[in-house]
Amino acid sequence: MPTPLEYRAVLKRLSDTAVETGIDVFTRLDGSPETRRAVLLESIPPLIDYYAAGSATLGSDAYDEEREAAAVRSSFTTDAVVADRTVKVRRAIAWSAAPLILDPEDVVSATARLAEIIQYEVARPFRDTVTTNRREDPESAGWRRISNGGCRFCRMLADRGAVYRESTARFAAHTNCHCTAQPVFKTNVGEEASAIQYLASRKNRTAKQKAELRDYLDMYYPE
Repeated sequence: MPTPLEYRAVLKRLSDTAVETGIDVFTRLDGSPETRRAVLLESIPPLIDYYAAGSATLGSDAYDEEREAAAVRSSFTTDAVVADRTVKVRRAIAWSAAPLILDPEDVVSATARLAEIIQYEVARPFRDTVTTNRREDPESAGWRRISNGGCRFCRMLADRGAVYRESTARFAAHTNCHCTAQPVFKTNVGEEASAIQYLASRKNRTAKQKAELRDYLDMYYPE
């Protein structure tokens, strides 16, 4: 059985391949910025869909294997989850082509933006599959974040192997984030995430909460 870090590595290879394929498509384009943007809007969403399906399947496999390793006795059917993000993806692709409108030669900025979008959208279904099935599985106790010691934000969220037990807990992911989610079951529950870890996972935070989080990171996870 692959370890959580090995699954993380496989997911990274999958998203890296998707990014390389997308950039190859982009670099072969010619014509006006508007023409290139139109081709990207036509070609990149299917590419993302293809690799996103693989990401979700990988997440489903990881969930099933972790469940078996945890010696859970009841049966459960794991679903591969790929959210419908058609509108958001198209908006993001249009954003990635925006530098070309200002400067048709600014391929570097457009390429970097496109890579960010593809990586994020391909990695997301793995995490969504774990966190969604966690809410449906009666034997689930939550999930933990698997990081490889990247940025301090991710290190803090993954610290102590913290288990996010609240069903509403969000998997916070930044640009080029390669962290994954590992399901945790009632047969082997670890230490629950702290209040600051739950706070950092929220999408919306007040100015005061943002300041508290920055101070916490500066104190315990300095750059």
